[in-house]
Amino acid sequence: MKKILLALCLILATCFMIACGSDTPGGDTPGGDTPGGNTSDTQGAGSVETQAEIIPGKPTYTITFIDKDGQTIETKTISETVVPTCSYAVEDTQEFDYTLEGWSTTPDGEVLSALPAVTGDATYYAIVSSVKQKYTVSFDTMGGTTIQSQVVEYGSKATKPQDPTYEGHKFMGWSQSTTAIEDVDFEAAITGNITYYAVWNEIVEVKAFLEALLSGYQLDPMSYIPETMRYDYAPNLVSPNAIVNDYSNGVNVSKVTYGFGEQWQMVLDNVNQSETFFGVLSIVETISATSVAAFNNYIDQNPADTAHYEFENGIYNVAIKFSDGMLFFVVDYTANIPALGEQTVQIALLMDVATSEKTVRVQIGDANALSYTIRENGYDFAIKYLGVRRAMISLEKDGDAVTGRIYEYLTAAGVELASCADFYVDKDYVSVVGNKASGLIGFTGTICELYDVTSGKMVGYEVNETLSKINYDTLWFNLKDINGITSIKCVTDASDNTTKLYVNGSSQAWASKNVGGIGLTMLSRRFDIEFRTQYVYSYDASTETYTVHAVQVPMLFVQESYLESLAEDVKSTNKVNVSVAVSQSKIDKLMADYKKYIPIFVNNKETISVEAIIQYIGEKITL
Repeated sequence: MKKILLALCLILATCFMIACGSDTPGGDTPGGDTPGGNTSDTQGAGSVETQAEIIPGKPTYTITFIDKDGQTIETKTISETVVPTCSYAVEDTQEFDYTLEGWSTTPDGEVLSALPAVTGDATYYAIVSSVKQKYTVSFDTMGGTTIQSQVVEYGSKATKPQDPTYEGHKFMGWSQSTTAIEDVDFEAAITGNITYYAVWNEIVEVKAFLEALLSGYQLDPMSYIPETMRYDYAPNLVSPNAIVNDYSNGVNVSKVTYGFGEQWQMVLDNVNQSETFFGVLSIVETISATSVAAFNNYIDQNPADTAHYEFENGIYNVAIKFSDGMLFFVVDYTANIPALGEQTVQIALLMDVATSEKTVRVQIGDANALSYTIRENGYDFAIKYLGVRRAMISLEKDGDAVTGRIYEYLTAAGVELASCADFYVDKDYVSVVGNKASGLIGFTGTICELYDVTSGKMVGYEVNETLSKINYDTLWFNLKDINGITSIKCVTDASDNTTKLYVNGSSQAWASKNVGGIGLTMLSRRFDIEFRTQYVYSYDASTETYTVHAVQVPMLFVQESYLESLAEDVKSTNKVNVSVAVSQSKIDKLMADYKKYIPIFVNNKETISVEAIIQYIGEKITL
């Protein structure tokens, strides 16, 4: 019994010590609010002792804590005399910075200096103060003068600063990005730290650029072509009456009029037709001075806006525009154009001021247009003419050497014919490789023509052709360059409608010689004489016009592999001693260019489509 009483006394003593807060966990614990913070684990405002929330043997009460928004944080059951505590974290928002000031017995009431010990049920309300967050608006002038940053309350507006300056540049505004122009709205509310970036345009001397454009747009395609290879080269012009068309009575070979082959003629055709377009460009020279003066005066009066100016000069409507680094000069008018009649005309000159690259577009009526771009060492131009011809020429110059490429699409009788050519010019020769051969029905091969620059005369050409899976390399020479043949006669035999040739007045028809032997080529001809199309030009002084004439001329061909045996082969079949009057060095040049340029041509010939040409030419310019 004594042991039981002793144990009971120990229990009561322990309870008494807990009730008094002596040397117990939670006793002598400082409390109070945390000024400047937003988290509370407090009993009140000030330092009080705390103790266990549940004390055996004492009555308990319900203590409720309410947050700033009226929501219950927690509800506790706490024994009488215990000072309650509550842990409450107030999270800041993008808009507000919050501080827990303490607790009150009523919403929005006075803050208690400390939470009292529990004597009954109670509810305490968090008293929280708030301050609007402040954010920094920074201005990166991207090299311009400094603009001070601004500190702005959440939801307020930044003040649009004075425009910065940057030598050699024009301030265009502020952007939120350095990679894309996004105009800044200074009426928009600030909701966080932000940086605005200055947008600049480099100041350009538009006056000087206009003068540069109007003085550097001209193009003379003929300047890339040796004088002797032009259609108007006087020593090569012929009288129409001197052109031989009838060989039925025999013709002295020296009287035959030889000219350009079809590959070179294709180049001249397109350059010649472009002359009509280049001719109307002379109008720009007429109004150039007036245009510069008028535009300069406009800029002087409108220094902040040089974007678009229009005026009239006689029959010409002129528009000048500078935008996004591009300068436009556009002239529209109506006039009588040689060979085309009364037509509306538009001349559009464009220049990229950063690269100085100039583009010119000329539209005459609806069916005719030309566009070209001048580069540092060459140019590209495309043409559509009378709705039947679409072509594109590219020229590159390196010292005395010129490399050119031409693509031509010609519509005839509703059929589209595609031809193309590569040509190479140096101080001694012009080599042109193409696939145009109207005189060779069903021709699908390639021809390499060689010309002597000194005289402008054809040296000859070599043909690559595949027939019945057999590849032929055939050299062709004008008959005037074949020693031993002085005259040629061509007669059609009415009995079998075949054509027979007679040379040097012989009564025996000219005969070829087959390769012979055994093989796929045994029935092919080693050599022969045939008529091929060439082109010559005449000039009419009364009308000041040049006329091209397509003529049939006799040429001798020989398979390259039988060139060395040509004299022997001809003598064996025709009793005529012949030799090629072309020097061996020129023949070697022809064969070397043939082997060098044919593969390049084959690789390039389908690079440009008719759709690409039309796209390059584009549409009329509208400003």
